[in-house]
Amino acid sequence: MKKKLRILLLVGVIVAFVTGLTYFDSFMYHDPIIRVTQVKQLDKSTSTDEYKNTDTQITQRVTGRLLNTNNKGKTISFKNTYYNSQLTDIKYTAGQQVILTKSGHTYIPKNVKRDTALVFTVGLVVFLMYCMKFDRRKLFISILINVIIFYGFLNIIIRTHNSVLLPLTVITALLISAVALLVILGPSYQALMAYSSTVIATTTALVLSVFVLYMSGYSGVHVELNDFELQPYKGVFFAQVIFSVLGVILDETMDISSSLIEMKKELANVKEATLFKSGINIGRELIGPLINILLFIVIAENLNVVLLYLSNGNSIGYTVEMTLGLGLTQLLISAIGIILTVPVTSFIASKVITKRVK
Repeated sequence: MKKKLRILLLVGVIVAFVTGLTYFDSFMYHDPIIRVTQVKQLDKSTSTDEYKNTDTQITQRVTGRLLNTNNKGKTISFKNTYYNSQLTDIKYTAGQQVILTKSGHTYIPKNVKRDTALVFTVGLVVFLMYCMKFDRRKLFISILINVIIFYGFLNIIIRTHNSVLLPLTVITALLISAVALLVILGPSYQALMAYSSTVIATTTALVLSVFVLYMSGYSGVHVELNDFELQPYKGVFFAQVIFSVLGVILDETMDISSSLIEMKKELANVKEATLFKSGINIGRELIGPLINILLFIVIAENLNVVLLYLSNGNSIGYTVEMTLGLGLTQLLISAIGIILTVPVTSFIASKVITKRVK
């Protein structure tokens, strides 16, 4: 117990120390950085559009002291205009560190320096992980390898201009899921069961969904409304679906297979049919929460756009079709995969566990 407390204390001190360092690391930046010392409001005006949406525009005079470059210590002042909504602009306050860009003899605000907040957040996650009892090394290793794989995926996509997006997404998804299972579970039958179940359920769900969408002529599904209208529309849409459905199915297969393995260890003489039924029962308890989680994610991702459409006088039906249509379609495809995963995993796990696990 004392050893664990010492480790937690050490991790906490390291996180606090690194976070503190980032607050004073302006010398590492090429762009000029100031610490805001004074903010003065110069002007304020309120406007209302035809849909009675009201927003306020505020102009402020921001004064700060340079923290780096050859002019370190010099006082810099600039005007900043922002709206209360702060959709595409920023409100500056005293104490903030602001990154500037120099245009001639004039300094222009670029963005708020956020590395301290970012490092603190990441450090807090690491600290909380050390508070829990699980193999953190495997988690970090799997994340690191998968980040490298995804980085390679992005580089190839950039070089090929999305021409191989869908097949490359499939390959990347297979690699990422394989790495996660092999690192966390090791080269075991449990990993093989989870991987095969994930691939079968995901593939079946996607094939069924593509068939239904093709037969319906993509009626009501506007794949061209993907963010920033990225092309190829269908390729981008199904790439998103593959990554979104893979994670939740992977989690589901691991839960079911792990539970059945523990059941076999407790009841050595348990029959294959009993394991299958138990897997189905476990899966039934997982289906509802997993689908609800995905629904909340869809709502959270699109709530701002939904409110924007509604506040501009659009009907609820039109708003849902134009903003939530793709998300709900992805949800339905994921739901098919989640449901199919239960019998697929239960069948494979009951067959393998009966013969291999003692």
